[in-house]
Amino acid sequence: MMTTATSVLAHRAARAVRAHRAADPDGFRHRHDSPQAWDRWTRRARVARTVATALHVPVEHVLVTDDPHRTYPARTGEVPGDLITVTDPAGRREWRFIPDDTTPGQAWLLLDTCPHCAAEVPVAPVATLADLGDHLDPDPHTPPARELPDPTGHRPDCAHSRAGN
Repeated sequence: MMTTATSVLAHRAARAVRAHRAADPDGFRHRHDSPQAWDRWTRRARVARTVATALHVPVEHVLVTDDPHRTYPARTGEVPGDLITVTDPAGRREWRFIPDDTTPGQAWLLLDTCPHCAAEVPVAPVATLADLGDHLDPDPHTPPARELPDPTGHRPDCAHSRAGN
């Protein structure tokens, strides 16, 4: 006989597996295929737990998948970067982040659509829920902390592209 706690856990586990299968079918299916694949899976699980803790959301609302637009150098060659998707438990809005390479494992860059070229680009560094809040409800008397990188985000003809200036 299944207890209430077990049925809640089973429901959450089923929801989590469906989310992973939908977001990254090949990565999920092949996570046990090699030590490297398993290492990548467990590292991304750690990233998801860290982001969930920083943003005060349940870990099952955080998915880490291959970033289709950004790669990073590794000992074995270029590897896809992490694309972190956080689904707001209440509003169902998705927030997307990439790692902030200036603070590995401690902060991320919030992605949003550029109003000029419609590309998804970094808009704010986020290490805590308060950082996200500061981006959403900025203090008009406080300037942004630092200029963000332009990792092939904006279109070349965009006014915000460093390549176009």
